[in-house]
Amino acid sequence: MFYWAYAAASLLAVAAALTIEIFRRSRNTKSNPRCLPPPPGPKADPLIGHARHFPAETPWIKFAEWKKPFGDILYLHALGNNIIVLNSYTAARDLLGKKSIYSDRPELPFLELVGLGRSIVLSKYNDMWRRHRKLMYTFMQKSAIEVCWTEQQNAARAYLNMLLDSPKDFSDNARLMAGKLIMSTIYGIQVESSQNQFIVYAERIMDLAKYASPGAAYVNIFPILKYVPSWFPGAKFKKEAKRLRALVESMMDHPFQRVKSDRSTGAAVSSFTSQLLEDVDANEEDIKWVTGAMYGAGVDTISESIISFILAMASYPGVQKRAQEEIDRVVGTDRLPKFEDRPSLPYVECLFKENLRWYPVTPIGAPHRVTEDDYYEGYWIPAGSTVLGNTWAMSRDESVYKDADTFSPERFESKNGEIVLDPQEFVFGFGRRSCAGLHFADASLYIAIVYILATFDISKSKDENGVEIEPKKGYAPGLVGHLEPFECSITPRSARAAALIRGE
Repeated sequence: MFYWAYAAASLLAVAAALTIEIFRRSRNTKSNPRCLPPPPGPKADPLIGHARHFPAETPWIKFAEWKKPFGDILYLHALGNNIIVLNSYTAARDLLGKKSIYSDRPELPFLELVGLGRSIVLSKYNDMWRRHRKLMYTFMQKSAIEVCWTEQQNAARAYLNMLLDSPKDFSDNARLMAGKLIMSTIYGIQVESSQNQFIVYAERIMDLAKYASPGAAYVNIFPILKYVPSWFPGAKFKKEAKRLRALVESMMDHPFQRVKSDRSTGAAVSSFTSQLLEDVDANEEDIKWVTGAMYGAGVDTISESIISFILAMASYPGVQKRAQEEIDRVVGTDRLPKFEDRPSLPYVECLFKENLRWYPVTPIGAPHRVTEDDYYEGYWIPAGSTVLGNTWAMSRDESVYKDADTFSPERFESKNGEIVLDPQEFVFGFGRRSCAGLHFADASLYIAIVYILATFDISKSKDENGVEIEPKKGYAPGLVGHLEPFECSITPRSARAAALIRGE
């Protein structure tokens, strides 16, 4: 019985795959009047296409490796899904950055099941997304960020104290610092511990990132599965979705309701949320989802960039020393740097750019969906394709960044009038779907980095024999760009620096 059940299921799977393949080829002929080929890619298997070629972990690295044999634009297809990978900044700029037909998001049924279809990061390109973007732009545009400077400086100083008290916990405390900053800025809520319910919500929600790829859950490949009951064999994802949906609703709703309650009693602190609630034309549901999305996206962006910076300083002491010398010369040692010092610290600015490039927080960008058939560089891009900008490949483009694996701020110093591509042009996304909070993230990360440089020395750890231990470099296994855990030594530059941190 089990054999026949298995055989029947196998035959159904083959029949379904064959039907999909026949439909795909038929549609390709009808919707491609120019008869141009799709971009190149690895050799596909009959029926299943490139299904077995999809990397289970760190896909951006494999996609970047395929750039050498196949070029800047890569085409993959499996089970009816077309995927276009853009391995160069030029291709991503020309398509994702300049054409509105690439502004949509693909259908990701699992994320719909957990309630994230209303998130500005993942939502479709529709009227709701436009409303959310408009609300966010009110406070996240570059000219408005200065009002956040005090909160950002306070958060960076709090992180210095954490490094002073528990330097080995620099990774966990970077996440706590980012969470504190976002909560105080977005909601006016003060967070003192990593055990705070709002921080815990965010940490658990990060589990969702692994489902942001079209192939990360079976229901994303076969959307019809979202209709099966949770008791159905193989429908474990329905129970997982229910659990995560409760977390999403809690993270979105609880801090928002806290602000509303504080406003009703006159206890609300000025924040992004409280100011939006004063707008009588704004929809409360829109406000709740805009602010919640900012929290969810902001914590990881800021914290992982700080962790990457610490890894770089431990690995490249000469870079750290030169940056510290510039700060000492311009700012002195009797105060911490300020945002107003930024134009006078050109090498620190180069270091900041290199940190964004070296290990991008989002090594592969959020998926786009092209809504119409398009043609580029002699290739056909089918309507409905999922389009990925491979940030990692752009950051490792040797034609732009020589010795790309090396952390070298000097590459951004102007030489003979040459200007090297600023990583901000691609690490925050492209076009209408670029990160709306990029200016907030930029300022938050910059002040944290310059504060750390001014007050701490970061170096390699040593073993029991006093031999330096080379810190691990690279991304941890998975679909999200988190660095491998590593050890390092973090000590105050001087007694004066420690006193400065303490405010003495």
